[in-house]
Amino acid sequence: MSSAMLAKKFIVTISLFSLTGCAAYQTAPRTVKGAGIGAAAGAGTGAAIGAIVGGGRGAGQGAAIGAVVGLIGGGLIGNYMDQQAKEMEAVLGEQDRLRRNQEQLQVIMPSDVTFSSGSAALQPGARDRLRRLAEVLDRYPRTTVQVIGNTDSRGTEASNDELSQRRARAVADEFIANGVSAARISTLGRGASQPVATNDTPEGRAQNRRVEINVNPDQGLRSEQSGGGGGGAPSEEPR
Repeated sequence: MSSAMLAKKFIVTISLFSLTGCAAYQTAPRTVKGAGIGAAAGAGTGAAIGAIVGGGRGAGQGAAIGAVVGLIGGGLIGNYMDQQAKEMEAVLGEQDRLRRNQEQLQVIMPSDVTFSSGSAALQPGARDRLRRLAEVLDRYPRTTVQVIGNTDSRGTEASNDELSQRRARAVADEFIANGVSAARISTLGRGASQPVATNDTPEGRAQNRRVEINVNPDQGLRSEQSGGGGGGAPSEEPR
């Protein structure tokens, strides 16, 4: 079988993997997801480079090489984030939620449990949970952390915006106090602008009062996955 035909067969296999039912994809391990995405992207990039360098035959060879490189690189981020997610799950409370969205990990913490009503002062239990979560984040330094505060629709827009910002800042400050580099952290207060449930019921408002913690691979890890290197430090194992 020619290299071009082999590359086409490989790309079709990867494409089918990527497009197979959404439910199956969502339940796949993150390492597998990352590898599949990386392989498909690598194949496309390799084909483009191969076509430029060697014409049509080069495209087939480049796709095959690019797919293999992408497969390895995609697994790098997937494995790193998967390990981090497992450690996060071990320290989160029953009322907290951990979601995986592509390369991102999202922790959702109810504001009613994390803060006193109408306040940005952390509850003692929440402070302890954030301390343990900070220890996990500190063991995975190749990620960035965005803390987002949200409120329900009661109160004025200005007061909701201000409260959500203070709550996001309180969580970020707790992370920093427990060893997470401030350079990795950003905060945002969204007030009541992005509800996830109706504000017409107590249950819906409780869901809207939340703090989201979004954890993403940093630029150095992304560059290493893509094969660019970026001149950064070598790959680090979780500490």
